[in-house]
Amino acid sequence: MKKIIFYIAIAVAIILLVNIIEILVTDLDRLTNYGYGYLAGKFLLFVVFIAIALVTRKPKKASNK
Repeated sequence: MKKIIFYIAIAVAIILLVNIIEILVTDLDRLTNYGYGYLAGKFLLFVVFIAIALVTRKPKKASNK
């Protein structure tokens, strides 16, 4: 179940990142106050999904030398 949540969080984070970059590249000069709020909301969602992915990732195993 952890693996499924990890991959879903990564997929949603990538989609949000593409959307954020698209807004910054094409529409930054036309944003209103509501547009900046929309962009900030997208960025916060991106951070939340990255945090979920970091929490659900597989921990590294310590190597025995």
